[in-house]
Amino acid sequence: MKALLYKKGGRANASICQVPDPIVAENQVLVRLMACGICTPADSGHDKGTSMLGEYPVVPGHEFAGIVEAVGSEVKHFKPGDRVAVDNGAPCGTCYFCQRAAFPFCENYKALGQSIDGGFAELVVSPETHVYRVPENVSMKAAALSELTGCAFHCIERCEIPYSGDVLIIGSGASGMLLAMLAKSSEAGTVTVIDSNQGKLDKIAAKGVNTVLVDREDYANHEKILMEQYPHGFDVIIDAAGDPALSERTFELLKPQGKFANYSFSNTEKKDITLNISLIARKELNYIGTTFQHHDFEKVLRAMSTGKVEPELIISRTYPLEDYFEALDENNRNEDLIKIIIEPNGCCDGK
Repeated sequence: MKALLYKKGGRANASICQVPDPIVAENQVLVRLMACGICTPADSGHDKGTSMLGEYPVVPGHEFAGIVEAVGSEVKHFKPGDRVAVDNGAPCGTCYFCQRAAFPFCENYKALGQSIDGGFAELVVSPETHVYRVPENVSMKAAALSELTGCAFHCIERCEIPYSGDVLIIGSGASGMLLAMLAKSSEAGTVTVIDSNQGKLDKIAAKGVNTVLVDREDYANHEKILMEQYPHGFDVIIDAAGDPALSERTFELLKPQGKFANYSFSNTEKKDITLNISLIARKELNYIGTTFQHHDFEKVLRAMSTGKVEPELIISRTYPLEDYFEALDENNRNEDLIKIIIEPNGCCDGK
């Protein structure tokens, strides 16, 4: 099969080439890949040789969906032709945390696209337990973003947005837009997104979300607008941008007993952020870390099917697998792009 292969970290060690088809074990599903999303932190990490989880040689790509090609002899719930999304996580199942169903904190954690061959290829194999059927009214490109949407879904659940609460989201990239849509479909009162890119703000504003443009030269300008609109502050603030200076200042816009969710720093290089501990104590504020949960896939696919979240809104362009490096470069230099999808087996529209 054709695949993107990194023999070691760094682009000099990568190529689009022919590799052996995956061998299907008794409990595994073989999937012909229709769509795989570029994840900027993970895929740029492979390309720069700075991946935190990368083990080589490996086929990257961890956001993907496709059509079942074959199944192992012990597979009971899937058959060739089924449309599926695949959970890329591969926790060991036996360590201290796995035994307590805390799978993201597995002590021996592996992941497709990081340490196990992933989705930038024509075919991939996965255990049946990590495969999810895609509703007929959900496209392959949207289904490929189940993992990314699941991370946003878990964040919203962690925040426990109060009924009619006011929510502020920092950043209107792919995650920021998904967070905004999910927050809007919850019991939130108002959802506001701030960003310095007006084009991205216009896109999410079309979904009924309030937006405020950030002035990178003087943060006080957008802070004044926010304080005029929300004089009592916000119940929940979610940082989906990863700008320490912006996070520190925005943190002070929380209402008493408000929650600030760190969505953006977990998968990037170490960054220091300074918070006012006295303010946290005086206003009884909560600082929340958030990662992901494997069981969110079914919830996310149902939310896509019912229109509560529309991942296709964030898809900017599609590329064939042969043009992967061009797509990655464009993804990294064009700030107006939100999400790029790679189609390993040709155009997947209508599939």
